[in-house]
Amino acid sequence: MEVRDMKRNLALLVVGLVLLLALGLTGWSDDSGVLRVTFAWPTYIDPAVGSDFSSSSSFVNLYDTLVYPDTNGDPLPHVATSWEASADGLTWTFHLRDDVTFHDGTPLTAEDVKFSMDRLTTIGEGYAFLFVGRVESTEVVDAYTVRFHLSQPFGPFLSTLYRLYILNKDLVEANIVKPGPYGDMGDYGKAYLVDHDAGSGPYMVKEFRVEEELDMIQNPNYWLPIDADAPKEVRFIGTTEPATIRTMMSRHELEISDQWQSQEALQALDGIDGVDIAAFSPGTEFYLMM
Repeated sequence: MEVRDMKRNLALLVVGLVLLLALGLTGWSDDSGVLRVTFAWPTYIDPAVGSDFSSSSSFVNLYDTLVYPDTNGDPLPHVATSWEASADGLTWTFHLRDDVTFHDGTPLTAEDVKFSMDRLTTIGEGYAFLFVGRVESTEVVDAYTVRFHLSQPFGPFLSTLYRLYILNKDLVEANIVKPGPYGDMGDYGKAYLVDHDAGSGPYMVKEFRVEEELDMIQNPNYWLPIDADAPKEVRFIGTTEPATIRTMMSRHELEISDQWQSQEALQALDGIDGVDIAAFSPGTEFYLMM
C-alpha cells in the first residue's frame, strides 16, 4: 500500500542582495551574473543516485524531463509535447519534441528516455522507488515516441515523471567502466557521472569539486528561451557552517544560504547590511512506502 500526502513546511532562506529561487530559469540583478548558494553536502549530479534537496536542485538545472509541473503541481508538456494512456491505465505513450539537444549537441530521442528509465530502475537508487515494481518495460516506438508499460495502474504515474531526468545515452555508454556490477553495462557510467553531467538542461557543469562546490554555467544552446536576467553562472557551495556563512555574507561572497540554519544563526545574519531573512511556505510531496 502506498500513502501519498502533501506536507507544507516553513523554509527560511537568507538572501544577500536579492532573493531568487531557481528551477533552472531565474532572475538576477547582480552585474556579475553569478548566483552562489550553500547546500548541505554531498550533492549528486547523477540522477540515478541522488534524491536529496541539493541533488534535486542540480538535476533540475542540468537535465530535462518529459513533463514539468506548473505552479499548482499539475503536469505540463516539456520534452514531451503530448501523451495518452490506454483505457486500462497500463500503457502510456509520449510524443517528444524533435528539437531538443544535449549539451554536446546530440539530439535527444526516445532511445535516451528508455535508457534513462532502464538505468534508473536497474541501479535502484535515487528516485528509482517511484518506478521499480511499476514500470514493467519501456518501448521505443520510433525516434520521437516512447511507451511505458506498467505492471498495474498507477494514478500518480504522470507526476512521478517529474523525477525521470533524461540522460545522453551515447555519452554515458561511451564512459562506462568494465567490469562492473551491472553486467554488460559495467558501472553504468556511475564513475563518469560523479563529476560530469550528461544532460540537456539550461545549465551544464563547468567544474565539480566533490564535497566542496558544484559550478554550473548557462547552456548557450538551450532549446527554450532563457530570461536575459537569469544567472550566467550558479555555484552550489558545500557548507552549512553558520560561522562560514556569516563570513561569506558579510563579504558579499554569498547570495542565498541553505535552509538548515538555526534561529540564532538567522538572527545573526539578519544584522548584516544587505541581508534579509525571507520566509515562504512551499508545498512538497511526501511518499510513505508501506
